[in-house]
Amino acid sequence: MTARPRAQRPRLPETSQGQRAARHAWNGGLTGKTRTGAEVAPYTWCTAPGCGSEATTGQPPAAGMVQVAAAGDGAGARWWCPGRCAVLARTRAELRAIPMRTTGGGR
Repeated sequence: MTARPRAQRPRLPETSQGQRAARHAWNGGLTGKTRTGAEVAPYTWCTAPGCGSEATTGQPPAAGMVQVAAAGDGAGARWWCPGRCAVLARTRAELRAIPMRTTGGGR
């Protein structure tokens, strides 16, 4: 018999005073229903000037820009604003560097 996923496991009611006190302490004294999270766009376009431009020269287009070299796909390096854009570019470069399997239909 396999264990059910966490979402399908029955929840036991909090019956003891200690359990209620622990939950109260964990929530920082907050009680009641939780509110829904704000709608956040999964991706937004960067408005920083020069973000994503090709690194054809050794100088960044704006102060603080980070140069990220592409890996494995033959594309040149680009300048990205520090923060989210640079992190996404580095992540894409690392994922592209993972060798593809020739059999099995996946990475």
